[in-house]
Amino acid sequence: MFTQPKVLLIRSADTESKVLEGVLSEHVILHTIRNLQDLELALGNVSYDAIFCGWSFHKGAREAVLQMMRQRSPDLPVVVFCGTGGEQEWIEVLEAGGFDLLIPPYQKSTVLPVLAHAIVSGEARRFHREMSHSTANTR
Repeated sequence: MFTQPKVLLIRSADTESKVLEGVLSEHVILHTIRNLQDLELALGNVSYDAIFCGWSFHKGAREAVLQMMRQRSPDLPVVVFCGTGGEQEWIEVLEAGGFDLLIPPYQKSTVLPVLAHAIVSGEARRFHREMSHSTANTR
């Protein structure tokens, strides 16, 4: 049976966040937070399929979010979104540990394929890690 993906949106008060929230809310179970303290609480209460994080989110806090995610849930994909971006921003996102960079326009035709790819990738990473762990334990 199909279940809606659970997505955590870390947003600021900007218009971009509101537009993305509108697109996602039609297709996922969406939980929205605004700060790192709420992130700790949210990750402790629910298992998410993906996280969307604004690149402008509290200036330097985006790196803290990505680092926290790598430590806590290394298989959970974090999609970063920002108002403008090019190759350099995309490289920065990937180097910081993000899954992908999403730029406007935030429409179903652009957001949903990125979300689907992120979820499948996260599941594949989890499966690979679990298989690697069980193989190592049987040796």
